[in-house]
Amino acid sequence: MAELKDKVAVSHVTLTQEEADIILFGVTWELDNPASGKKYLLWSMDLVEEERQLVEKVQTSLGNPYDNAIKRLASKRWDELRQLDQPVREQRREQKAQEMRAAFATQREAGRPIWAQEMLAAKLAHWGFVIFRTDYREGTDKKWHVFKGVYRMTAATVLRDCWNKANTLVTTQKSLLVSDPELDGASLDTLRERFKRMRENGEIPSGRATVCFLVVDEAVLDHNVISTKTLYKSKSPGEADPWDTTLSLRAVDPDYNNTGTLDFEGYITIPLPKVFDWLYYCFMSKSEDWKTRYVNTKGGPAEVMDPDAPYPAYRSGMESPLP
Repeated sequence: MAELKDKVAVSHVTLTQEEADIILFGVTWELDNPASGKKYLLWSMDLVEEERQLVEKVQTSLGNPYDNAIKRLASKRWDELRQLDQPVREQRREQKAQEMRAAFATQREAGRPIWAQEMLAAKLAHWGFVIFRTDYREGTDKKWHVFKGVYRMTAATVLRDCWNKANTLVTTQKSLLVSDPELDGASLDTLRERFKRMRENGEIPSGRATVCFLVVDEAVLDHNVISTKTLYKSKSPGEADPWDTTLSLRAVDPDYNNTGTLDFEGYITIPLPKVFDWLYYCFMSKSEDWKTRYVNTKGGPAEVMDPDAPYPAYRSGMESPLP
C-alpha cells in the first residue's frame, strides 16, 4: 500500500484501475461482479446512501492530510479510468443483453411445434384465406359482421391457447373477406371462376392461400354460434373435443375438374378452428393433396392434438388416409 501511495504522489495518472481500487476500497472490484468487493465495508454493509456518505466523512476525518490527499488523487484517477472504460462497459452490457435475447429466442423456438416454427421462419408479413360471402338476405349484414369477429377471435384462441407457442402468428393472420351482392347465392363453380380471376389479376394479397378459398353461406350465418355469438373454447391436450362451440366452413379447391374417382366434390367441410393450423399449413408446406384432405376430413372433426405434435394433422379417427 505504501508503494502505491508513493506512486500516486509522484504521478497519479500512472495508476491502473486495479491499483486505484486497492487505494480507495482496499480490495479489487471486478466489473459486473459485486461479490468481488464484499470485503469493502461500504459494499458489504446494508447502508442507505446517507449512511454511506456519513461513513466516508468519518473515514476522511480519521485519516491524516497526506492519506486524504492521496485518496483524492486516486479518486480522480479512478473517475478518469471509468470514463475511458465507459464504451467497453457499455459494449459488454450490450453483448450480455444480446446473449440473453438469443438464449430466450432459442428456448422459445424449442418449445414450438415444428409447423409453427416453419410458418414463422417463412417470415410471412400476412397469411390467411380468401373468404366469399354468398348470403345477402335482409339482416345478414349484422350476421356477417359477427362472423368476422368470431373468425378473428377463433384464430387467436387456436394460436394462443391450443398452440400457445404460436401466438406470434395471431397478429399476422389477415384473411381477405369478400362481400359482394353479385355473389348472392353463387354456386361453387361461380366462386371458382371469381377466385381464379382474382388470382390471375394479382388481386390476392401475398401470403394468402391461392389454391383454396372458404365460403360463408346461409348455413354458416344461420348457425347458432353466430346468433348467440358463442366463442370457441379449446380443450386440454388429449381431451376429446365435441366441437360444440364452433361452426364449420367449406374449404374449396378452385382448380377442381371433377375427374377424380372418389366421391370428392371439390370441397371439404372442416371446423373453423382447423382453418388456422392444419388447413393453412398443409397448403404452405404442400404436405397433403386434396384427395388426402378429403379422406382425412370426411369422417368428422379432428380431436385436439398434443401441443408437441410436429404437424397439426387433421385426424378424425373414423377414416384412414389413402395409401
